[in-house]
Amino acid sequence: MSDFFDRQQAAQRQSWQLFFSFAVALLAVTALVAVCLYVIFFTFDLQKLYTHVTPFSLTPAEWDFSVIVRIAGGVLLLIAIGSLYKYLRLRSGGGSLIARMLGGRIVYPDSHDLHERRLLNVVEEMAIASGVTVPSVYLLDGEWGINAFAAGFSQEDAVLGITKGALHYLNREELQGVVAHEFSHILYGDMLINIRLQGFLHGILVLGLLGEMLVKSVMVDDEALQSRAMRGAAAGGFASLAAGVVLLVVGYTGVFFARLIKSGVCRQREFLADAAAVQFTRNPLGLAGALKKIGGLAAGARLRAPRASEISHMYFGNSATESRLQLFSTHPPLAERIRRLDPDFRGEYPARLQPVRIGEEEAMMYATPVADGGAFQGGREGEGGEHRFFRSFLAGREPDSAVSGQPEERLRLAQEMLAGIPASLRRAVTDGLGVRAVLCGLLLHRRDEVRSRQLAVLDGMGVPMLAQEVARFLPEIDRLLPELRLPLVDLALPALLTLTGAEYRAFRGGLARLIKAGGPLDLFAYALFFLLTRQRAASSSAASARGRQRQPVVTSLARVRDEVSCVLSLLARLGSEDEEAAGRAVMRAARCFGKEMKYIAYLPANLSGLDALDRALKRLGDCSPLIQQAVLEACHACIFRDERLSVGEAELYRVVVAALAGPLPPWLALAQPGGEV
Repeated sequence: MSDFFDRQQAAQRQSWQLFFSFAVALLAVTALVAVCLYVIFFTFDLQKLYTHVTPFSLTPAEWDFSVIVRIAGGVLLLIAIGSLYKYLRLRSGGGSLIARMLGGRIVYPDSHDLHERRLLNVVEEMAIASGVTVPSVYLLDGEWGINAFAAGFSQEDAVLGITKGALHYLNREELQGVVAHEFSHILYGDMLINIRLQGFLHGILVLGLLGEMLVKSVMVDDEALQSRAMRGAAAGGFASLAAGVVLLVVGYTGVFFARLIKSGVCRQREFLADAAAVQFTRNPLGLAGALKKIGGLAAGARLRAPRASEISHMYFGNSATESRLQLFSTHPPLAERIRRLDPDFRGEYPARLQPVRIGEEEAMMYATPVADGGAFQGGREGEGGEHRFFRSFLAGREPDSAVSGQPEERLRLAQEMLAGIPASLRRAVTDGLGVRAVLCGLLLHRRDEVRSRQLAVLDGMGVPMLAQEVARFLPEIDRLLPELRLPLVDLALPALLTLTGAEYRAFRGGLARLIKAGGPLDLFAYALFFLLTRQRAASSSAASARGRQRQPVVTSLARVRDEVSCVLSLLARLGSEDEEAAGRAVMRAARCFGKEMKYIAYLPANLSGLDALDRALKRLGDCSPLIQQAVLEACHACIFRDERLSVGEAELYRVVVAALAGPLPPWLALAQPGGEV
């Protein structure tokens, strides 16, 4: 987990470096435009020009610099409005707006197309391995180049777009490498950097567009302009034309230099994303194979959508023909990327590519053999024992290495977890009715008298066939290992986005009544409801609007002492029924805060229940990354104080991580059938 926050902070530092570079370019552009406009409108006399006299009425020493400053302020305001408009427009639509702008269509979880099903399975296993919410997937049907992109403002509203060419020309290992590359962008904050880049560029571009409009408006009636000039009355038209030319030249020059800055940043982040993808898949040749196919395909990675160039920095591959001047390219040279992955590469690309043919078995399976020749076969149930894939992941490892290292083992464990969920339940959570039935079934109590009350609630939810579907899936839900309940919820969340607003609100209300009918709120029910609400809110434009009004970031642990104590106290009691042992666990975890550990205290059950937890998580979500990192490290220390992991601890930690917008590797959800690691 510390690795994640280190990368997040590095991304933030790079954002500030990017902001500083753009600020310097912006000030230079603004100063140049302000001076030129002052010269045109305040020091230039057109009448003198016709009498062959120097047309400048003022020398630089006589300039009124207060006027220049006011002009510069107007130019900055114009650029700011242009940037803000673009930024807010992208924010209101999230990543889905960008995908639709490129002609993408959403790939629904219940798709029966074999290529689409294979893609969704790869995305699901990568999402669970990296610990992020399963993103919506968009397919660019009209694009036969090999390319992909990730877009969005957060992990919860992220979308992954992929071209038809990538879907049909890449085999599973190559597709997995591309998806892993894009997940690294999601995981480490690159999406937000990319959207900010678009906003900055658009703001400077507004100057060029305004200049272009002025030039065209003045040149519309050229003959009338000439006749007015002959009468000596063309000063206004000439000034407008000159101002338009200045804005046009300086604006597009500013865009030119801004794109240089953008290209330098993006090239480095592409190398980092390639390295992260290899860490996850442990298969550099898969990603290298995808890049080689780009080099061998006539269409390469090019996109034909009219507005594709606007987000060229967000793609997996260079969407334009390789630039002769690498300085202007948003991606490193293709051959250099390949050589870093495959040192034996000699610059030879496939001579001819054919679409990959896949069968239903390959399309439906989750796991793939790892690079070292592992023979795990995903999707086959019942071989080697029902619980054969539950093993101790922490044996022989320090806690920090289990959290921040070995991403390839996370992928393997994610694949095994997916294989452990019955195929019927995996299929059920791909459509609107099935996903509601499974989530309702997960909330049903084991005791018959309580379950009967909850079933009565199902009949009143107003969803046709819901009770029958729940009854159909109940036998497998009841047999499902507790450790696999939240991974199943993660798989179910994308299908909920297919519900209309009215359907979602009705279902959410029905779930609340179902939980209430089950008696006292338990941790799993709270976790399910929390994750469902958070994911839906993050995908809505209303949530994006609220995000712009976020409270100031909390940078002092003293201001959230009660909230942190609440989380740690509840977590400690889930791991031990002994109050004294739980108190010691909290104090041990408090050491993660260094000198500020004095603020942490063990709270009794009446002060650290689920209601208090809900309030605490909302507050902790406004903390700085450094505090959030320390909180998660303290939670980790509290959990593994006894080298045991209960299902309750895993579920609570999952909620805390989601509230702090961090990733949760799958090791925490794996346990022995007895519920402990």
